Amino acid sequence: MAVRFRREGVSAIQQTGAVKPCPVVRQAGGASGEAALAVESLVYEVDGARLLHGVSLEARRGELLGLVGPNGAGKSTLLRAMSGLARRTSGEISIAGQAIESLAPARMARAVAYVAQGAPSTFGFTGLEVVMMGRYARMGRFAAEGERDRRKAQEAMARTGTEQFANRIVATLSGGERQRVFLARALAQEAPILILDEPTANLDVQHQLHVLELATGLAREGMTVIAAIHDLPLAARFCHRLVLLHRGRILADGPPEMVLTPANIEASFGVRSVTYPDPLTGALTLSLLDPATAAEPIGKGMRVHLICGGGSGARLMYELQRAGFAVTACVLGSGDTDRRAADILGIRYVPSPAFGGISDEAHKAHQELMAGAAAVVICETPFGANNLRNLEAAPRDSKLIVVEAGSFERRDFTGGAATRIYEALSPAARCATFAEVPGALARSMAP
Repeated sequence: MAVRFRREGVSAIQQTGAVKPCPVVRQAGGASGEAALAVESLVYEVDGARLLHGVSLEARRGELLGLVGPNGAGKSTLLRAMSGLARRTSGEISIAGQAIESLAPARMARAVAYVAQGAPSTFGFTGLEVVMMGRYARMGRFAAEGERDRRKAQEAMARTGTEQFANRIVATLSGGERQRVFLARALAQEAPILILDEPTANLDVQHQLHVLELATGLAREGMTVIAAIHDLPLAARFCHRLVLLHRGRILADGPPEMVLTPANIEASFGVRSVTYPDPLTGALTLSLLDPATAAEPIGKGMRVHLICGGGSGARLMYELQRAGFAVTACVLGSGDTDRRAADILGIRYVPSPAFGGISDEAHKAHQELMAGAAAVVICETPFGANNLRNLEAAPRDSKLIVVEAGSFERRDFTGGAATRIYEALSPAARCATFAEVPGALARSMAP
């Protein structure tokens, strides 16, 4: 059976030229049925500046829809327009098929609950009094609060973990605590649509997770939840669908893995990134890379081959790519940290099963891959019976660079076999610390 090189994904570092955003993909996550809220060709202008340019989208029942994008992209403006708080210049917004301008304020409040980015002034109200304000739309004009209203307010505070603030003056609470109280007020409205503007902005990590888990649970119960979320990994983890806004336009619309691509992130946020599934949660996560100007592109496309494994090469893979080198790697077993890094960065390597040793086919494929490299670098890799052949494949000439920061014997788990091979390589090799490797490679290209 032929051994094939492994190459998954496209490295953001390897992208060149102008970045073109991915086409808009319409997909409604796990939701079904007609749109709970629809926006069509929405334009919003203020003081002669156009903040939204013909935005169209739908949010469905049972969906957690996340709005993402850089500051000034139009997320908050769009949410305010959806909530009926910002008068649009043109376009249509409808709730369950009805234009929002046809809905009386009380009817609108029963349909949509909105939590602003910053908690409004509450003067001397207690937490429970603020949450009870969410019941006004459910009460008659002159009706007093009833037992059901009090029960719904208490349930909302329990779901948001704010019961302890029932008798506290809201003005004395922290920003994050106030934010949760106003979320409880929104839940007390019992509106089928919940709109949240940066609901995690003032929260610690624990409460960020709690709020987004709550939002997911509400969607599972049939509510439509629309949230502007600043934290991209959190948005990808919890939202069924994302809409990426950039300069008042929709750049991408679809499931997180189709929206948060390296190309889209660079086009909207101006930063390079790599995206990959989290090994524990399976959710899309991302790593932001240093700007292209952070390192001089000294590599000029020179191909460098790494003999690594066990995490010894991951950081060097990134640094060399960032410096303009083309990188390949040795035989890497499944589950190896360096193999995962190579997959993320789009680096070619020879795949192998975990703990199975290096077969003759894999060894030959490794030699062929390494033969085309201008230089070979042996990282600070532990060697055992399963990966010893990677070391055996190293060339015995001046294109070999060895990364040294201590005794090789401490990384030899072969009973001395790896040390003997290493000592035979040493006379021809150049030694360098991790930080010196890019410069040593660049000097090797000098005429």
